[in-house]
Amino acid sequence: MTERIINTTRNKEQQEIDLNLLRKMFIKSDYPKELIEKTIQKCLKTSINQQNLNELNNNKPKPETKLTLSLPYVKGIEVLKRTLEQIGVKLYFSYPLKLKSLATLNIKPQSKSIIYQMNCKCGAIYNGETKVGLKDRMKQHKTKIKENDINSSSEIVKHHYIKNGQCSFDPNKAFIIDNETNYWKRRKKETIYSIINESINKCDL
Repeated sequence: MTERIINTTRNKEQQEIDLNLLRKMFIKSDYPKELIEKTIQKCLKTSINQQNLNELNNNKPKPETKLTLSLPYVKGIEVLKRTLEQIGVKLYFSYPLKLKSLATLNIKPQSKSIIYQMNCKCGAIYNGETKVGLKDRMKQHKTKIKENDINSSSEIVKHHYIKNGQCSFDPNKAFIIDNETNYWKRRKKETIYSIINESINKCDL
């Protein structure tokens, strides 16, 4: 993520703002501050040479827009917008209705059609999508993890085997990152979040 922030803008002030947002995100995820800073500084040093090489390609045309996406605006989402532009995805911001407008709407139950995230103890991330809701989807993951089949198609189970059981995903700590009732849009959002978070599951636009 640090390298993506550096590569998406040359403005040093904006880079620092984005990096501070990244630091806060990792701190909220209970990563040690010392590890966060060490990793960021290492990536910054590595990015210097890469940035010099990128200057040679400044005249190349921008990637053709393959997909447009609308997400609720939250502070810091500009980092995501710039990153998506690098892979040909145009992000538009949507804004919540004002309280006065909400007063005339009926309260609707939250959709079970979601995009969710699970974090592994080793720092790996799994982003997925489902139409059955977070609770029922986590039951499915728990079943796969409990079966612990070496031939399982589950990316989570495969990850546990690759790491020789030294780390694990906890379905009880999974959380919702977005909602989308349309299947194809939900799949595209899953793919985008997977690319940004370098998720272990394989998704293609």
